[in-house]
Amino acid sequence: MKLVTRNLVPNGPGSVKLVPQVDDDLWDAYNLITAGDTVEAVTSVEYATEDSLMGVCGKNQTKNGYVQIGQYHTLELELKRPFILRKEVWDWPALDRIQQSCDDTAANADLAVLLMQEGLAHLFLIGRSVMATRARVEVPIPMKHGCAMAAYDTALNDFFARVLDSFLSHVDFGLVQCVVIASPGFTKDQFRDHMLLQATRRSDMRAVTENKARIVLARAPSGYPHNLKDVLGDRGEAPLRAR
Repeated sequence: MKLVTRNLVPNGPGSVKLVPQVDDDLWDAYNLITAGDTVEAVTSVEYATEDSLMGVCGKNQTKNGYVQIGQYHTLELELKRPFILRKEVWDWPALDRIQQSCDDTAANADLAVLLMQEGLAHLFLIGRSVMATRARVEVPIPMKHGCAMAAYDTALNDFFARVLDSFLSHVDFGLVQCVVIASPGFTKDQFRDHMLLQATRRSDMRAVTENKARIVLARAPSGYPHNLKDVLGDRGEAPLRAR
């Protein structure tokens, strides 16, 4: 997320101007906007992962040629399009969300951990004194059986494509020394194979090909953030971090 302007008082009123850069920034916006805020006096939000759009529903508060003042309207937030968010109270969770989504953790991180399971992935950047969640990807995956196999394969490929986009947006091999892909079962193996295959087809993935030896696999109980400790505590990964 790009922070364009910030004009606020902690625990008081104010506004920020933000520009979503990648899909994950829309997820941050979804978590940042709450009822009573003004993007248009928000009463509810919904996030459509398949469209890279977020609908913000509320009453229009400004005069324009499309919607009357006081009329309910849905404003679509999208990538590369600035929006201004105003709050009456910028509390600690909101300020922390801004800091995490707009910080420069990537410049201080030497380890990337991709924690995943079928349909869910979290990407973390970790350094000696910093750690941040840089991406969250969630895609519904149908059951793998019978006539649903085609739908399963399509959904899984879409999931892997979205995870790969987030990975390429946040992982800089000029800074990151090691990438750990962790999951239960064979999801980690399948994603690595998908990523390396795409790297042979895409000119913008040369860094992945050149640094594939830095990409290692590990076991994890699930793709949820609380299992990050299981990956970082895996004795098999300790020597990799020290190199």
